[in-house]
Amino acid sequence: MSETKQTNPPTVITLTLPTPTRGGIPPEEATATLLIQRGDLAQVRQFHYHGMLADLTDAIRKASETLGLIEECPPVIPELPKEKKGKSKRKAKADTPVDDGEPTIEVPLKKGTQAVKMSHIKIVAGETDAAAYRQATMLAGRLIDGKLWDGKTPIRFENVTEVAKKMKHLTEKDLSLFTLDDFVQSASEDVEETSEESTETEPATLL
Repeated sequence: MSETKQTNPPTVITLTLPTPTRGGIPPEEATATLLIQRGDLAQVRQFHYHGMLADLTDAIRKASETLGLIEECPPVIPELPKEKKGKSKRKAKADTPVDDGEPTIEVPLKKGTQAVKMSHIKIVAGETDAAAYRQATMLAGRLIDGKLWDGKTPIRFENVTEVAKKMKHLTEKDLSLFTLDDFVQSASEDVEETSEESTETEPATLL
């Protein structure tokens, strides 16, 4: 009679450290990313890295403690209801976007591009010139690739530079552990934007 041994899944820790300067020391207030995973559960966190071993051990300790709490009370993810075949055609027809004549911009994705209304990508603070808008468009593509945004609702960047720093070392898998509101402001299409127009800038032509 053989006994089946139950083995605990290994703990996988992935560290993404900022690029060091010529002296081997990372830039001041540099941000590092730590992904800790055990089985089907994972936790990602960002922390300031000053080139000290204590920064890494402290981040690993805190991440391990948090993962332990998640394991004690794992989140319950409900299964999506199965869609009936008879309704698939009607739903596909209802989801077809209506062309209202508003200009769109091609957002670059990992594979191809996606047309998004220009009013759906706006910058409300920080740099608002054409270069910043191009960068916002690139970041919007990463949000689509990471399944955080579908490109069909408006998003607002409070500060493109800060969002770029936060997303710099995150992979598509890492992004799936965040929510859209962790990076941008989300809004419904019927939100009145008159108060924002004074602080937002949309370049007429992107080079």
